[in-house]
Amino acid sequence: MSVKEILSAIRQSRGMPPFGTMTISRRWVDKALDSWEVLDACAAAYMHLNELLRVGHHAAGTEDCTLDGSYVDCVTTDLPLTSGYLPCMHIAQSDLTSHFSVPDGSAVSEVSEVFEVDEQRAAEAIQGYKLPPDFPDGDAIARVPGLMKIARKVMEKDGFHGTFAFLFSGESLVNAQAMQFDSQRTKRLSFESLARLVERTRADGVLVIGEMWMGVQTEIEKKLNTVLIPARDQIGKKEGLSVYAVTRDGRQLEQVCFVERGANGETTCSEPIEGDPGVLNTMAPIFRAWKEMESRGL
Repeated sequence: MSVKEILSAIRQSRGMPPFGTMTISRRWVDKALDSWEVLDACAAAYMHLNELLRVGHHAAGTEDCTLDGSYVDCVTTDLPLTSGYLPCMHIAQSDLTSHFSVPDGSAVSEVSEVFEVDEQRAAEAIQGYKLPPDFPDGDAIARVPGLMKIARKVMEKDGFHGTFAFLFSGESLVNAQAMQFDSQRTKRLSFESLARLVERTRADGVLVIGEMWMGVQTEIEKKLNTVLIPARDQIGKKEGLSVYAVTRDGRQLEQVCFVERGANGETTCSEPIEGDPGVLNTMAPIFRAWKEMESRGL
């Protein structure tokens, strides 16, 4: 069945919810791999081979593979210290996944951008924003204060801050994503996509930087450990800048600062407040991914 035929069959059933977003995925499977999708299994095998080759090269005193060969674009002589993740192994998977708005059946597209870091422009940006020359180090939790300092300088200079997600394996940065969403639907899909990347890179820490609306959680919401009225819909909401991190071993940390807009358009960030992030609905896909990884021995 095609994705459209699957959608039509579901819409004709009586189990269709009245609202929300639905994702339909087709996967390559094999009866000998009950808990693995075939491309995921290939990627996992490659990651183990990468680690074996890396250890062998290190023992021989050779840091890089020096074999000559005709490689495709994504295969190089580099031997990554962390995952050995190859994006090309998952391109076919994304072509087999579609997202739909439940009420009208319209397609909802995931948006992703690939960008390369220009070292010259990066150096100029460090000077322009008066950033410290050394990027914060440590695991996801340890980097929160340092990245908040950088985020505040960017916010005050530009008047806005994009949303970025950083994935870590221990203290190593394994991936960085610029995230864009124009609605709660696409925001949730973006974090679902991020959760899949967490599994594929075997990341054990996630850090997110971005602007946010800040509100006060009601007593009922505190008792239920949820959010019934989003901050964006509250009358007394305030603009803020947030840097928060979660790790697979259960640690969480967030720093938040209030953003004030002056009469002449100037932007000022307050001193950051540190605390427990509390309810993180956007991170639910990440927590689910780690739980599923645990059940599969990853």
